Amino acid sequence: ATDAGIRTAALVLHIQRQPLRLALDRRQDGGDVPLWRELQPLDLDAAQSVQVLTSQADEHFYGGGQQNGRFEFKGRELEVSYSGGWEEGDRPNPAPMLLSSRGWGMLRNTWSDGSYDLRQADQATLLHREDRFDAYYFVGPSLHALLDRYTALTGRAGLLPRWAFSYGDADCYNDGDNIKKPGSVPDGWSDGPTGSTADVVDSVARQYRDHDMPGGWILPNDGYGCGYKKLPETVKGLAQYGFKTGLWTENGVDKIAWEVGTAGSRVQKLDVAWTGKGYQFAMDANQSAFTGILHNSDSRPFLWTVMGWAGIQRYAVAWTGDQSSSWDYIRWHIPTLVGSGLSGMAYASGDVDAIFGGSAETFTRDLQWKSFTPVLMGMSGWSGNARKHPWWFDEPYRSINRDYLKLKMRMTPYMYGLAQEAATTGAPLLRALMWDYPQDPQAYTEAHKYQFLLGRDLLIAPVYRSQAASRGWRRDIHLPQGRWIDYWDGRQLQAGAPGRDLDRAVDLATIPVFVRAGAIIPMYPDMLYDGQKPLDEVTFDLYPQGEAQYTLYEDDGNTRRYEKGESSTQQVTVQAPAQGTGPVQVHIGAVQGQYAGQLPQRRYALRVLSRQRPTAVVLGGRTLPMLADKAAWQAAGEGWYFDAAERRGTLHVRSAPSDIRQPLAFRLELPVAAAAADDAFPAAPELGRALPSDSLLVVNRPAEEQGYALEKAFDDDPATWFRTVRNQAVKTGAHEWVIGFGERKLIEGIELAPRNDQHWKSGQIRDYEIYMADSNGEWGEPIKRGRLTLQQGRQQIDFPAQAGRLLRFRVLSTQNPEGDGASAADPMVSAAQGGVARAVDALQPRDVGPIVLSSFHVLEHAQAEKPAQQLYLSALPLPAALHARVAVDHALGGQAELRMNGLHFRRGLGVNADSRIDLALTGNWRLLRADLGIDDQCRAAGGMQFQVWGDNRLLYDSGLVKAPGVVKPELDVRGLHTLSLRTLGAQGDHPAQVCGNWANAALIGQEGDTASIVSP
Repeated sequence: ATDAGIRTAALVLHIQRQPLRLALDRRQDGGDVPLWRELQPLDLDAAQSVQVLTSQADEHFYGGGQQNGRFEFKGRELEVSYSGGWEEGDRPNPAPMLLSSRGWGMLRNTWSDGSYDLRQADQATLLHREDRFDAYYFVGPSLHALLDRYTALTGRAGLLPRWAFSYGDADCYNDGDNIKKPGSVPDGWSDGPTGSTADVVDSVARQYRDHDMPGGWILPNDGYGCGYKKLPETVKGLAQYGFKTGLWTENGVDKIAWEVGTAGSRVQKLDVAWTGKGYQFAMDANQSAFTGILHNSDSRPFLWTVMGWAGIQRYAVAWTGDQSSSWDYIRWHIPTLVGSGLSGMAYASGDVDAIFGGSAETFTRDLQWKSFTPVLMGMSGWSGNARKHPWWFDEPYRSINRDYLKLKMRMTPYMYGLAQEAATTGAPLLRALMWDYPQDPQAYTEAHKYQFLLGRDLLIAPVYRSQAASRGWRRDIHLPQGRWIDYWDGRQLQAGAPGRDLDRAVDLATIPVFVRAGAIIPMYPDMLYDGQKPLDEVTFDLYPQGEAQYTLYEDDGNTRRYEKGESSTQQVTVQAPAQGTGPVQVHIGAVQGQYAGQLPQRRYALRVLSRQRPTAVVLGGRTLPMLADKAAWQAAGEGWYFDAAERRGTLHVRSAPSDIRQPLAFRLELPVAAAAADDAFPAAPELGRALPSDSLLVVNRPAEEQGYALEKAFDDDPATWFRTVRNQAVKTGAHEWVIGFGERKLIEGIELAPRNDQHWKSGQIRDYEIYMADSNGEWGEPIKRGRLTLQQGRQQIDFPAQAGRLLRFRVLSTQNPEGDGASAADPMVSAAQGGVARAVDALQPRDVGPIVLSSFHVLEHAQAEKPAQQLYLSALPLPAALHARVAVDHALGGQAELRMNGLHFRRGLGVNADSRIDLALTGNWRLLRADLGIDDQCRAAGGMQFQVWGDNRLLYDSGLVKAPGVVKPELDVRGLHTLSLRTLGAQGDHPAQVCGNWANAALIGQEGDTASIVSP
């Protein structure tokens, strides 16, 4: 049989008949571009379907749905399944799809779990757990084209009502005045006199307006078993304050026709208690809620959901689930929302400051960056120390929250335009750098995963460290090529082709926001909710450079009539010098199209960044009057004023109301001047090696004196102390505490200091032990034992770098403040080490006096930034003593390849059930990865265990592995000098014949790291 193929204008699919394998090329001028080819025939059996494709070393992968904490997956395994949790690394809304930076995408048409192994530089293994294979492939010259085709296939994210872009609020009020939820709100706070649904009107909605706080919609029944009463009255009461009403559901939408059609509800939030089965069940549930709004109102459906699948974007906001507030919560949500957008989920979010825990600072920092995202919501009633209303917190937090929500309301037309683009092309609103700046060398990776673009023009770098821990700095911001302006203070700088990295000082009221030179940002009047004021004035915030164009899209903001063409567009163009300053022309075109409620006349305002005062401002041949200041400008019908202090120079122009069908032409007579030199963005001061205080969690505490908790030693304030006590409850024994890091860290020391007053000699530590582990209680031997001296000021304890998630510090004795030696209150130590021997009662518990510390810092090992390397263990020379017991790149015993569960592996080590491979490591190796299992040639013989030891400590035990199981450990090997890969414990019908593989076994590290296999 001859090979065949399918050829279109866009692609070529090559078909090799014997054996059947496919290859895909993208057609372009100058020749076809190979995208992938199958390395082996499609593998189909009763349990799984597997496709193995070629990949390129510089290829990057995106997709997989909502993957918490990630958006790029080259070098990783991408799981497409529900993970059962909501934290970093979990998957609340997975999708069986993949996009490649080389110009191809895939959708598996399935409801089955999958796993995409993208760890190898030269191949991708795509598996789903089903006995069928059904896939769509699409090609295009860019990620834009790929996502457009994917969402055309699975459904676009529909255009939300305009009010949906404002702050949402949720809690249960039909709860008998919180009797059913004790401790869910701070002491002294009440839902109202009855604890019924309608209490939300006065207790919450009115509070928003009394505090001059924006907010647009409320869910008054969000809580298990909550229900509602007097829903129509509640809807009317909330509407008086400008709020739409929504409902939370835990068991279905059987009443939705009445709730929407009669009572007037307009939002649905679907709880995991209903959608928790996921897959087709969850999609059907979302469809039911979606059509319930669709068929019973003229409004656009607005849903929030979890447990979605591919295509969920056509129904709902992809919500990340229930979490606890922390600085890490803010951090990992940034790439989560970016990755959701790259999976077609244009609307994605997590609760502001999470559902549990929280503080004034974390709430404000989370709200600040989420004000630059499409949708956001606060969920009260589950945190004992804070509600999640932006007006709840004292100053300065309340005012800061107000400022950001008001700015979000003003930027509604900019956000709405991006939403309309998403509805027509699938483009994300929140974007990674590669979307608009594909030439940036770092754009396709996660090198700068904690920042994002809102559209093309705004770059936001959220603050995810406390002010105390960051010392008032946001570090490592990356600007792609071009000129960028600091949104808040007007500083400018030019980024070259490689981009430009910088730090920015921040106070509590500021997160870094940068605007692309040439941007046109439309803004509506200041409002607390959509519809509060007529949209009779539009401000264009301009950053002139070269030629720029923007299309303002508008419709009635609520109904679905836009689908029938009831909408308008308006072209705005700006012509300015490409470099430096000079005359600027602004053309506001006539409005094209119409819709219900469209105003026939409108006033236009310009807010123009300019360090030069114009000599004149001309509108359509008329010179507009120059006004003295903002007050005069606001009072006048039209005119302009210049404020040299606002963002280093800002020109404000305003026209009189005019017919929207008539164009306007402004000419700003700005003096000709050369481009200004880059403004200064000083580098942040070095933080040193100490872990930030907001990344430390006290897991176990000693007996603390009231008001002197262990956290006082982390707060970088030497005037606050940590003190232990001895009392009737805790009379004797060592002082000890356990600190968690949130993630595995490589630690190499402790820095501590005593009290800093005239009594500095009192309460000093003498003898100590330090332990590290990954699980509390599994400590092993101390990594450091030692003795401190009696001294004023800081002391540092150093030890070889050790990786772990937890650190345990034990104080065995305290210093004698009167001189050398242990405290007189510690007879065991003083008797053993003193000059005069004396008897000690071995049954007497050790008495260690109280300690006082003004600081206690954990020191992280700093690794130099170098290019990464991946080293396959099968590439290392094998000592002669192992030749008979270890096979390189094939199974032990003869066959020419490694094969497990029907899958072929081209690299790895084949072993028997009693093997040991020892490695010596130098450098900064980071990870050990491998696929472990029984080789298919001996699968009937039985199973065995795989173990990994590091520096003579057990790092990993697979337990008994039997065919067809394959396990895939990824182990942190930082700080280790030796590794030992072992097999043991053969079980089965023929234990002597059991054989297995360390397939794809590889070390991940940096250039310059070395490893060798040593003789046993």
